[in-house]
Amino acid sequence: MRHVSLLLMAAVVLILSGCATLGNAPSLAVKQPDTPEVSSILTHLGQINAGLQTFKGTGNVKLWKKNGVQVLHAVWSGFRPDKLRIVLEGISGFPVASMAADGDWFYLLSYSDNNFYKSEIKNPDLKKLVSIPIPVSDLIFLMSGGIPIRDYFSSTLSHAGSGYMLSLRGDRNIDVEHIYLDADKKQVQRIDIFSEKGQLSYRVDRVEQADINGVEFPKQLVFSGDAGPRFQLDIRNFWPNAAVFPDMFVITPQG
Repeated sequence: MRHVSLLLMAAVVLILSGCATLGNAPSLAVKQPDTPEVSSILTHLGQINAGLQTFKGTGNVKLWKKNGVQVLHAVWSGFRPDKLRIVLEGISGFPVASMAADGDWFYLLSYSDNNFYKSEIKNPDLKKLVSIPIPVSDLIFLMSGGIPIRDYFSSTLSHAGSGYMLSLRGDRNIDVEHIYLDADKKQVQRIDIFSEKGQLSYRVDRVEQADINGVEFPKQLVFSGDAGPRFQLDIRNFWPNAAVFPDMFVITPQG
C-alpha cells in the first residue's frame, strides 16, 4: 500500500485550488420567486437530518486511477459543517493514510513513512486526490445524509425519466445545480454541481437509502466527472450523533 500513500502525498501539494482570480462585475439580478411546489421540495430537502451534527462510519473507498481501480477500507468521523477525519486502511487492517479538515486547516499523514502535510485552508476540494473537485463541506454533508443546495436566483421543475429534475440557476441564468428526484419528489437520487461557468464540477449518485432512528443516509455515494466515475464510498456502518472531540480532526506527525 506504499504506492497509495505516495500518491496521496504527491497529490496534496497541488490541492489548494482557491487561488485568487479576477471577480466578475456585481450582478443586479433579483431572485425570482419559487413556485409553491419547488418551495415545498426545497423545504423538505433542507429538513433532512437537520438536527444531525456528528456522525461516524465505516466502509470501503473505491478510487478509479489511470492504472486501475483501488479499494481500501475506511473509517471516518464528521462534525457538520466543516470537520472530517478519514483513515484509509490496507487489507491487513493497518492504517495507510489519514486526512482531516478542522474548519481552518487541512491535514494529511502517510503512516508508512510518516510523511506529514498541513495547510491553512477552510474548505479544500479533493480534485488532486480523487480527480474531481468535491469540496470537503459537500462531502461531509453527503456522507451524513444531507443534500447540499447552492445559492441560486431562479428554479424550474421538470420531468426526467420516471422522476423529476429540479434545476437551480445563478444570477446570469447559468446552471448551478441539478437535483434529481424520484416520482414522489421525496428521495434525491442524483445531484449535479456546476462551476461558475456552468460546467459540470461533479455528479454524485445516492444509491439505496437507509434509516437509523429517523436519520436518513445513502448506503453508497458514487462521484463522477466528465470522464465517468472516479470515487465511490460504500457506507457499511453509520452511527448518527456519535461522540466526537475536536482533537479527532487534527493530525500531528508521529514520533
